[in-house]
Amino acid sequence: MKLISVRALSALAVTTMLAGAPLFAHAADTPAPVSKGGEQAETGAKTAVLTDTDLSGYVGSINPAEVGGLLNYCTQGNYVDYDDGFKVLQSYNKKTNAVPDGQEGNMFYARGTAGQLQANGKTYSIATSSIPVRQKTCKAVLDRAKAAL
Repeated sequence: MKLISVRALSALAVTTMLAGAPLFAHAADTPAPVSKGGEQAETGAKTAVLTDTDLSGYVGSINPAEVGGLLNYCTQGNYVDYDDGFKVLQSYNKKTNAVPDGQEGNMFYARGTAGQLQANGKTYSIATSSIPVRQKTCKAVLDRAKAAL
């Protein structure tokens, strides 16, 4: 019985190593993560680039549900004061019905929650913006939501 247990454990160990091999191979092709400062955290063949394009000017022209989603993104990411942002988010979503009960979801709200906004027929990502740009855009989002209340 002891011999069978040792063989079973050996087989399990080999199977585990073989199952993990593709993950290690894939990890070599994955770009290194980007730190908050924009520098690449580890040396790698591919680099992630943060943009300094100011997106705050587009906030006034986006869908109200997208504003709600962006405010959710900004609050969760602490780009605005959490307490202030969350209170405004709750009131704004209730007033604009950005997250209606009984629906599968709102694509504008989902886009905003992903840190994206659509303006002038293009989709922009706050997530790929530098930290100061995220903070400025999130302030504009919070200001627009407050003004609507």
